[in-house]
Amino acid sequence: MAAIVSYATLTSEIARVSLRTYDAAVTDGYIGNAEADARIHLGPHFAKETSATLPLVAGVATLPTGLVRVLSLSHATYGPLTETSLETIRALRINGGTTAPAFYAITGTSILTDALYTGNLTLDYEGTLTGLSSGNPTNWLVTYAPQAYLLLCLSYAKVDEEDFTTAAGLKAAALSILDDLGIQSMVTQKSRASVTIPGATP
Repeated sequence: MAAIVSYATLTSEIARVSLRTYDAAVTDGYIGNAEADARIHLGPHFAKETSATLPLVAGVATLPTGLVRVLSLSHATYGPLTETSLETIRALRINGGTTAPAFYAITGTSILTDALYTGNLTLDYEGTLTGLSSGNPTNWLVTYAPQAYLLLCLSYAKVDEEDFTTAAGLKAAALSILDDLGIQSMVTQKSRASVTIPGATP
């Protein structure tokens, strides 16, 4: 069994385990239905920490689809950038060069840096589930629970074959994995939270 890390490896594993070659549209249908199950099971606003490489051109990049909250933006050599206001970025750009940036701001669906930098930065963020496709080869679900993805896709393949008993078993196994993923995420979020008791003195 090959490791499932992307859209391409997931589609390959669906074909290998099923012992069938599917049209791309059929496989995409299985993947889309699997993602719909995951969204329903975890909740439509469930977000998970993940990362993406942002290719900047002249200090501007498009934010990833499904972004809920930016955790950090960093340069591979010079480390993290500091978030600031859009007005500050505009002021810094007057004398800004094209070297590695130090500050960033978000406006709409874009992220801007103080320097007119062209290159890659790493964005760590919390994001909702965005669908896998040939144009979007990875997401946090295929990173953290690839086996759930595969099981859900295979369950829809079994539905097509009218093997509903096997389909139900595969789906139940996948949803159990998603439960574990949801619990893990809740524990992580609560561990970062601070508790304040009204009236208590520090």
